[in-house]
Amino acid sequence: TIMIRLNGFFEVKEGVSEAQVKALSDELVEKSLKDEGNHGYDLFHSTTRPNVFMFCETWENDELLDKHSNSEHFTRLVPQIEALTKDGLHLERFDK
Repeated sequence: TIMIRLNGFFEVKEGVSEAQVKALSDELVEKSLKDEGNHGYDLFHSTTRPNVFMFCETWENDELLDKHSNSEHFTRLVPQIEALTKDGLHLERFDK
């Protein structure tokens, strides 16, 4: 079985509060954890770079990841989160 790990890094813009990021991210995490094929979805805050966050997510396969990427919560929340970033989300994918 393939397992897909996605790490999505982003840096928030000047003047954006952690509370703004957390409000949107917490909803994304909560709803994504309920998506079929999800095996983990967390938001981490960097201790070495104060404005940097990372989503860490694990998916069963590409089909279920695609379904998540097209879900209502993903398509609504991710653009709002990206609007708070300096230059968007940078994804790194790892397969097991």
